[in-house]
Amino acid sequence: MARDVAPNRKRARSRAAAGGEKPNLPKGMRARAQIISAAEALFNRQGVDRASMRDIASAARTQPAAVYYYFASKEELLWAVWEKGGLELRKRVSEAIALETDPWRRLEAACVAHVTGLLDWRRAVQVLFVLPPWLYPESIKSRVVELRDGYEQMFVDLIADLPLARDTDRRYVRLSLIGALSWSLFWFKKGGDTPAAISKKMLSMLRAGIDPR
Repeated sequence: MARDVAPNRKRARSRAAAGGEKPNLPKGMRARAQIISAAEALFNRQGVDRASMRDIASAARTQPAAVYYYFASKEELLWAVWEKGGLELRKRVSEAIALETDPWRRLEAACVAHVTGLLDWRRAVQVLFVLPPWLYPESIKSRVVELRDGYEQMFVDLIADLPLARDTDRRYVRLSLIGALSWSLFWFKKGGDTPAAISKKMLSMLRAGIDPR
């Protein structure tokens, strides 16, 4: 009998991995992550307003009480979905720029990671980066603003390193660039330019107007 235990455990781990579970996480963390994933899927499919906590519990294969154990309200669950997406995008950008040393190449890598990351995700996470701050739920607004500000600080630092003319307003460079890149969510179509090509072309046009060389 003892010889059968290890293979059974191995098969269980394989099934968990195939289903997107994280078997190495503590049980509570797995349950929380499963609820967040279910909420993200329903928010994408039904919209935040139409997806009830009971619907989310059913999709996560748990009880509504369990959802409320981890999240006091739907707004808190929405925050968890947005936080997960924001941190993932920040990680993408950090890893991309770590491979470059030239200031312009670093900014280009960040732009590509930004657009690729946004277009990889579904609507629930994408709106985090295009929704005006005054439309954030009041109970989580300060945290969402802090998350976005922390992310945009990466672009503040990247643009600060660019060899631009002294009178260049770098704040407007950042606002113009991130705004243009993020707006691709509304007009991007498969079969056209890739996210990487879009990012590089936009940065190239902006650079032509501000680079003194």
